[in-house]
Amino acid sequence: MRQAGGSIETYYNTLQSLWREIDFRRPNMMEYESDIKRYNDILHEDRVYIFLDGLDDRLDKARSDVLHMTPFPTVDQAYAYVRREDVRQAVMMGSSDRATGAGLAAKSAPRSSPPTRAGQPHNSSTAAHLQIQSYATAAGNSEQ
Repeated sequence: MRQAGGSIETYYNTLQSLWREIDFRRPNMMEYESDIKRYNDILHEDRVYIFLDGLDDRLDKARSDVLHMTPFPTVDQAYAYVRREDVRQAVMMGSSDRATGAGLAAKSAPRSSPPTRAGQPHNSSTAAHLQIQSYATAAGNSEQ
């Protein structure tokens, strides 16, 4: 199974579904706790390799980073790292088809003016009006 240009989320969820089905149909028949743990560790490590092997080539750097992690990550940790790198790349490259909600929100959020003391947005006409009003008040007070 390969990512084949699709989303990482779809690829990962498909693998998870397959693995759940395999686990259900082929349960671990070992009896001793140490053997069960060793078997599960090997199985989980193999699943990380399977996940990484099916990723698109554009994620080679993320794949390499995961393989160098110590301690060796779980498949969930590997997925989280690769997904984070994919979103980062999408935001940096301006590719909106791969960027998710958080990336798009951070990338395209319109900038607003900081609020004034009264909570109203600052604009130049309001500021000019307040300056004129302040000047008129000060001039009126100085005449007295």
